[in-house]
Amino acid sequence: MTDGHRRSALVVAAAEAEPVVDEWRLRYQREAVEHGLPAHLTILFPFVRAAEIDEGLLTKLRRLYAPVRPFTYELTSVASFPDAAWLAPVPAEPFHALVDVARQAFPALAPYGDPEHVVVPHCTIGTDADPEAVEAMVRALREGLGPRLPIRCRAAELVLLAEEADGTWARRAAIPFEGA
Repeated sequence: MTDGHRRSALVVAAAEAEPVVDEWRLRYQREAVEHGLPAHLTILFPFVRAAEIDEGLLTKLRRLYAPVRPFTYELTSVASFPDAAWLAPVPAEPFHALVDVARQAFPALAPYGDPEHVVVPHCTIGTDADPEAVEAMVRALREGLGPRLPIRCRAAELVLLAEEADGTWARRAAIPFEGA
């Protein structure tokens, strides 16, 4: 993969969830796990090309997100899109606020490449192009993972992930939420 095609993403890592969800992510999203993507809630993807990450961009991100106060949330229930099973965060509002900051600061970078996309905060556990397979995944997750919910998490930073030349993802920077 050439430098010009490597992607990046702004996420909130859900480290506290990983011991609970990793076996399910390995079952339903093995490639993402093996490529280094942590359990997370996406704030903006795709973000800039990985080659565009520099100190100026990191300074801008620190300035934008420093006023955010760290917050707690819980991953409370299994839900789905036609192509993904995921855990819903409660409250969702802090994630909407983080997305809004990114949208205002980077208006040319639409969430998931669609300017009309309505962001639903979520922590993806599995994906499949077949909606029936996703329905089966949701049933299995509700039965097997459901009793372990809610998972209490703390968001204290925004993480900038970047795709490497070999297709893996690496943590390029952590932008702390310092609170106003």
